[in-house]
Amino acid sequence: MMNTTRDQINLNGMRIPTNGTLWGVASGDKGETVGNTYLDTTWAKGNLKLYEPVLPVGGQSVDTLTGLALRYNVYFDEIEILMNTYNDVKALQGGKVRAFSLEENGIPVTFVNTKMYEAEKVPTGFYEILTSGKITLASHHKTLIKKPTYNAAFEVGSKDTEIMMQEDFYALQKGKARKIKPNKKGILDLMKDKSKQIEAFLKINDLDLKERGNLTTLFERYNSL
Repeated sequence: MMNTTRDQINLNGMRIPTNGTLWGVASGDKGETVGNTYLDTTWAKGNLKLYEPVLPVGGQSVDTLTGLALRYNVYFDEIEILMNTYNDVKALQGGKVRAFSLEENGIPVTFVNTKMYEAEKVPTGFYEILTSGKITLASHHKTLIKKPTYNAAFEVGSKDTEIMMQEDFYALQKGKARKIKPNKKGILDLMKDKSKQIEAFLKINDLDLKERGNLTTLFERYNSL
């Protein structure tokens, strides 16, 4: 990572996080923590767009930082930044970031702050943009914690604490976000203006709409009409 890029990072307001594990491994009789809090534990090349510009030493204020090694901690809502060594990791609170992107197989995947869209209940974190158009399809991730179910008296259940990642889908349109149910009824209600074409498309293609790839395909079809 170039020094000029690192120099652009304003360390005020950033903090060194924990190693990303929500809890350490417990003793054997108490079980372990299964899962992790990251959307992806792998570092990816990416860019950041901040709400407030930062002023690097001897430079001009900037609100965009590029060419960084990033990963997103969903539970803590933090974007982690890998500095010049693997022992030097900084964390930037998600509330300070307007948007960021991560490269996946050479293609940038964009995440926008949920605060940018009005909603009945605005979730914390970011919307991952799956496909853009008249109606943009987005995904929102959050962590769920499943507590141990072990019953010592009967010696049944699991001693482990599980961290699970839940994905919800949203339709973004005209500055508003609407949580959608990934089923035929919910989709046809959303796409009323093209309901006949979409229903015909669904009849021809046997799509499991709970699968993000299939849902993305359907939105791409709608946006092409």
